[in-house]
Amino acid sequence: MPVAEERVKTAPPNSGKIRVLLIEDSPGDARLMREFLSDSEGEIFDLGHVDNLTEGLACLEQGHIGLVLLDLSLPDCHGLATFTKTKACAPDVPIIVLSGRDDEALAIRTVHEGAQDYLVKGQVDSRLLVRSIRYAIERKRAEEALAKERDLLHTLLNNLPDRIYFKDRNSRFMRISRAVAEQFKISDPRDALGKTDRDFFLPEHAQAALADEQNIIRTGEPILNKIERETLSDGRITWALTSKLPLKNKRGHVVGSFGISRDITEIKQYEAALAAERNLLRNLIDNLPDSIYVKDREGRYQIDNIAHRRLLGLEHQDDVLGKTARDFFPTADADRIAQDDQDVITTGQPVLNREEALVDRTGARRWHATTKVPLRNADGAITGIVGISRDITQQKFSEEQLRQANAELAQRGQQLQQTLAELQKSHHELRAAQSHLIEVEKMQTVGRLAAGVAHEVKNPLGILGMGVDYLLQNRDTNDPSVPLVLHDMKQAISRADSIIMGLLDFSVPRDLEAQAADLSELIEHTLGMVRHEIAAAPVQLVKQLAQDLPRLWLDRNKMISVFVNLLTNAVHAMEQGGTLTIRTYLKQLQLHETERNDGLRQADRFRAGDTVVVAEVADTGPGIPENNLGRIFEPFFTTKPAGKGTGLGLTVTKRIVEMHGAHIELRNRTEGGVIVSLLFKA
Repeated sequence: MPVAEERVKTAPPNSGKIRVLLIEDSPGDARLMREFLSDSEGEIFDLGHVDNLTEGLACLEQGHIGLVLLDLSLPDCHGLATFTKTKACAPDVPIIVLSGRDDEALAIRTVHEGAQDYLVKGQVDSRLLVRSIRYAIERKRAEEALAKERDLLHTLLNNLPDRIYFKDRNSRFMRISRAVAEQFKISDPRDALGKTDRDFFLPEHAQAALADEQNIIRTGEPILNKIERETLSDGRITWALTSKLPLKNKRGHVVGSFGISRDITEIKQYEAALAAERNLLRNLIDNLPDSIYVKDREGRYQIDNIAHRRLLGLEHQDDVLGKTARDFFPTADADRIAQDDQDVITTGQPVLNREEALVDRTGARRWHATTKVPLRNADGAITGIVGISRDITQQKFSEEQLRQANAELAQRGQQLQQTLAELQKSHHELRAAQSHLIEVEKMQTVGRLAAGVAHEVKNPLGILGMGVDYLLQNRDTNDPSVPLVLHDMKQAISRADSIIMGLLDFSVPRDLEAQAADLSELIEHTLGMVRHEIAAAPVQLVKQLAQDLPRLWLDRNKMISVFVNLLTNAVHAMEQGGTLTIRTYLKQLQLHETERNDGLRQADRFRAGDTVVVAEVADTGPGIPENNLGRIFEPFFTTKPAGKGTGLGLTVTKRIVEMHGAHIELRNRTEGGVIVSLLFKA
């Protein structure tokens, strides 16, 4: 077949010939086109021919086709669709349309769709065809180059973080990059076309930008690397490094402006933070009373503060910077300072609070405590030193005064010893006076007790007298009241005996027969003594006695009487039954727990942080009326019915507890009943 032969005859891709594919179903037109290309001078064409679109598209898919001559009327496709399919198959190959009709509308449509030329077969000669092919190839190359440039521009505008924009002579946006659209918060860069800075910025920035751009248009001079503060319409403030240049047409006339801005907001924020930090540091070192300075490796001052300049007798920093210690101090002091600086730089070891004497601006020698540390750069290399020096002259003066005072004190030692002896004598006299006062107070207390005894003992003794009289008058009768009278007499005698025993306990000397004892074990022993009374009452006993408590110095018998009294009182308070709880434990006193023993007479009071052993006796009875709580330890005061108590039990108990240097406290429980707490120093 002719088509196959033509395909065989086509030159290889690297032969240097222009490979032209003719898609034409008319053999005559195909031969004519071959003759036209054969007659061309200086042009080498390799023409391949197919007579239908299907085979033509297959050839294009194989590649290496430089140009297509396309007939729009083919057996398998007709009209503009022929061109559309061919263009879609090989979008990069230039196409010249061949048509038997001189159809201007069709020609325009094909050119708009991408055809390089539209030729009418009857009007084509060799020269026109060759020229059309040459122009088509060149235009295609130009279009590809232009498309490449356009793609590059699009890539830049869509991907660069810098903001790029083009404006006309009236400063209206003609095109903006994606970064500008993001700054303006618009979804499509095309939404900015025809708008100005006033549509996106506050007048403060928009007016300044307009003035800059109009000046560029007028003078043709660019503005390079200008730092601008931009305030957008929503109140956001940004900073930009901007360059603006004149936009010129092909004739060199200025038709607008274009610019590129780099967002430096973070840099400006860092600069502001750095400036604030620098200002803070400057204020700090300038207002510290200590001398602060920085030196380089050659000992030249790089930074100093007001206190340091005051030491040197100078006012301005320029009088210090760049100079060394040799410019301000005597040679000996300057040599020592320089050697210290070099030691720090060489070894990297700091000097901390070294006391040294320096001569100030008045020539006076003053003492300083000096610290020097190595100054390192970001790589860790030592570039100098940082020093801080505190004037300790007054401290040195005070130390000297202290030494002199100590010497004077040593010389007056004998006088102090003599004074101490006199004080000791006065102390003994004071103690004697205190003992006398205590005895006087005791006698007053005994007097009050005697009055109470007279009142309390009178009644039971009266009952005894009446009973005796009655028995004397009726001793020979069989009166059944005699046993009752005798019983009342026995109870009265017992009550009088209890009162007398209470008085004896209250008036005994303060001396204790103390020995080391375990408080929990002592309470266990006491419980055994009152177990019958507890068992006889409808009372439930709860014991919470801690083991391994510190041993206390106690008068065992007196403390047993204390706990017998407390336990008995608790049982009597629960006539309708209840729970009797006794517990011991170890604790550390808090500050609020020490305020309640302020009235304790013993000098050795409880203090916050003291470790104490605590014993608690709690009942679930009715409690004590609040108006009686303050009198509960008074002699002969009792809340029990007449004949049921002497009113001396708690008075004696409190006295025994205080004799042990301990503290007793009685209070109502919030849940009902009374709790008595005893605190002993561990």
